[in-house]
Amino acid sequence: MMRRPKKAITSPHRLGRAIRQARKELGLSQDALSKKSGVSRPQISDIESAKCSPRATTLFELLRALDCELLILPQNETSRLDDLLRRTTRNEAS
Repeated sequence: MMRRPKKAITSPHRLGRAIRQARKELGLSQDALSKKSGVSRPQISDIESAKCSPRATTLFELLRALDCELLILPQNETSRLDDLLRRTTRNEAS
């Protein structure tokens, strides 16, 4: 199942929130995600709280463990993605 963030991830804070959200949706603790990904629990905590930004290899390990994928779009596409997600969310709520 592919999970998409409600907003484009454009900052360490949004990245941390997206990782925390995906982890919680799977019912994983930080310890369980650490064991599954090979990333230390303190590092996961720091990433989720935006105290640090993960290296690409660390991010890939977390995404693999969370069954998520990385989607890279040009910046002008990001605003269109945000608009599309807002419209989709509004339509689902109706």
